[in-house]
Amino acid sequence: MTNRQFSSAPVTLLVAGAPAPEPCLPAARPPGPLDAGAVRAALAGTSARPRRAAERPGRVPEFVLVELHRAYQPETLRAALRTVVPEAAGRLPADLLWQRTVDGPDGLDRVLMELGRSLAAGPRLRAVLVEDGRDGTPDGGRDGGRRLFVGVAPGPLARAVGVLEELREALAHPPTPVTVPTSALQRELLSQVIGTAEPGGRHVEQLSWNWHGPLDTERFTAAWQSVFDHETVLRAAFDWDEDGTDDPWMVLHEHAAPEVTRHRHGVSDWEDLLAADRRRGFDLRRPALLRTTLVDAPPDAEEGPGTRVLLTYHHAMLDGWSVRLLLQSFYRAYLTGGVLPGGERRPDLRDHARWLAGRSTDAARQFWSTRPAATAVLPLAPDPRRRGSGRARRRLTPYEAVRLRGWAAAWGAGESSALQAAWALLLYRAEQTDRPRRPARAVRVGFAVTVSGRGIPLDGVDRLPGALRNPLPISVRVQPSTTVPQLLAALRDGVLDLSAYEWVAPGQAHRWTPGTRGQRPNSLVVLEHQPAAAHHLRLETDLAAHGIHVESPVPAGTLTSYPITLAAHYDASGGLVLTTTHDRALLADRDAAELLNQSAHLLRCFPDLPSGLGTTEVLRSTLAGQPAPRLGEHAGTDADGAEPAAPAVRLDVLRRAARPGAGWVLLLPPPGAPHTRYPGAARGWPGPQALGVLRPAGDDPTPAAYRAALGPLVESRTPIALVAPPGLGVTACEIARLGAPAHPPLVVLLDEEVDVTAVADLLGGLPRRR
Repeated sequence: MTNRQFSSAPVTLLVAGAPAPEPCLPAARPPGPLDAGAVRAALAGTSARPRRAAERPGRVPEFVLVELHRAYQPETLRAALRTVVPEAAGRLPADLLWQRTVDGPDGLDRVLMELGRSLAAGPRLRAVLVEDGRDGTPDGGRDGGRRLFVGVAPGPLARAVGVLEELREALAHPPTPVTVPTSALQRELLSQVIGTAEPGGRHVEQLSWNWHGPLDTERFTAAWQSVFDHETVLRAAFDWDEDGTDDPWMVLHEHAAPEVTRHRHGVSDWEDLLAADRRRGFDLRRPALLRTTLVDAPPDAEEGPGTRVLLTYHHAMLDGWSVRLLLQSFYRAYLTGGVLPGGERRPDLRDHARWLAGRSTDAARQFWSTRPAATAVLPLAPDPRRRGSGRARRRLTPYEAVRLRGWAAAWGAGESSALQAAWALLLYRAEQTDRPRRPARAVRVGFAVTVSGRGIPLDGVDRLPGALRNPLPISVRVQPSTTVPQLLAALRDGVLDLSAYEWVAPGQAHRWTPGTRGQRPNSLVVLEHQPAAAHHLRLETDLAAHGIHVESPVPAGTLTSYPITLAAHYDASGGLVLTTTHDRALLADRDAAELLNQSAHLLRCFPDLPSGLGTTEVLRSTLAGQPAPRLGEHAGTDADGAEPAAPAVRLDVLRRAARPGAGWVLLLPPPGAPHTRYPGAARGWPGPQALGVLRPAGDDPTPAAYRAALGPLVESRTPIALVAPPGLGVTACEIARLGAPAHPPLVVLLDEEVDVTAVADLLGGLPRRR
């Protein structure tokens, strides 16, 4: 670029360490240190040359522009600039140091002219870090084409010299970074990921939702930048000694830029994008442990323009509660043009760390030393041939979710206690299955539950973003006579007892619990905690005024330090979504899916169970015929490494028995019948018997294939009736012969397609067999 081409820009260029007799580009100048004497001489020399014509009215006065040839990290530069311009503490840090990528001299010209216009608006000092967008640089410098220009606003030259001297001093003596000690929970999470390859993205969580309406990427990025500037936690990173002599600590940076990536529709499959984003993980030594990915909707979508938003963050720095708080701030910033008013949020992670430092562990140690240890946890089947992580999802309809919530509330508990009760029953069943032909006994089952970590006496903690959500171990005694309401009450009270110690890390609780002998709970049950959105309706209204509608974020499920995690959250329509995430090296996909299916099934059945049923009867009436994963006895794969085949016949329970011992009515669907054939009839079933469907996995299973599903019912000695449609009479009779000779199942043959509710009248007229 020639001087004539550049003459339209109101700048005076100065090469550090070499006087410039007239405005010129410093591309050919050798690098040199920023010397105050050279600066004075250069400034004096340029000011003495009468090279400018008389300024026209309204012309922007010249400013002083200096190029620094030494490589500085952006964080060091930003901290030095804030030191030189202390009044900018309330401004956005992005205004002090720009970062631009240019391609060729014309691009550099435009950036410097933009810098001149910015300085003419009144700020005292600005800098721009320019990076050459071309492959390589002519001089092959190790900075990769980075050039730093510092501009001083128009004014007396003495002031410009003083400002540059202050900047030189600040760069020579950079401020010490602010550090904050990590919490015990963070140290445990970091110990699981530092120094290990994590292809599954352990502790990396993802939230996704649909954005309907226009989305301006620049405004979107600016809004997140504003949130980053206000939230200390988004500018924090971790650091640690490689030798492990000291605990990791947090480093608070002056500035962090949000990462926002946008993809056109069809560039990548959504599931592939999620998996690749998880595998990418985070560099924990760099700030901004949160990033956003935008994927455009199809251009011909009926809803109009839309975007799918993916938000990824790390649990060592943020939890789900925190991210939803940040989203509320982001929406407010987006509505105000990308600028969030006010200063930094307080309290922040510094206040939380200060609060933790003042805690004594004596009371917590005393509490956990009195907690009984679990004697049974989820058995595992490790197999190093299995790799990666698996995810599965089931959903309770809004109607089923409302029934479950109302039923739990009637017993003085919440849906979280119901979820925990279902999991406790499955652990009890797995332990009893591992003791074949022995009488049922009382067992103390153990697993981990999450607490919000915000039940602490710290003002404003409910609005504090950070890694506060905490998994803590809990155990409950289950015996054959324990009823579900008793189990609900025990779990509710156990979680309430934990509320005073939500800040205790799970490793600490384990060490303080007597008799654990190194065995920890190896499953985690989570009900997503969400902050109360007092301004959520207002935000929705304001967004709607801009033609924007955003859906509720949906978590994808994260691989935690536990072999399997069962998480629940409500979707936008009120359904309860259950998600399991498991480590395949410790748990086979089949077993994890079976645990998820049975958890959802128990939650659907709880509202219909008689309150006086003991644990044994509950499991027999709800899960009879469904396999109990005997996880400790098989490796989960065949000898060739393939997953075992699914059960040939599965019992789907449509309706619970009205009373214990009422018996079962089992329907045999005709070949090729859809799964929706019978569930509607269950709502009108008038009989006292339990109603179920024996569904074959294949087209034509042998009668022996029904033995696994039918055997537990026959052994319970309750009356069983097999209802066969036309064409399956012979099959039904052969299946009945599988039962005990003294109590074979009753076979009901239908000569035509009739409503199954009519079978209740038929069975009601039969004499009761003894």
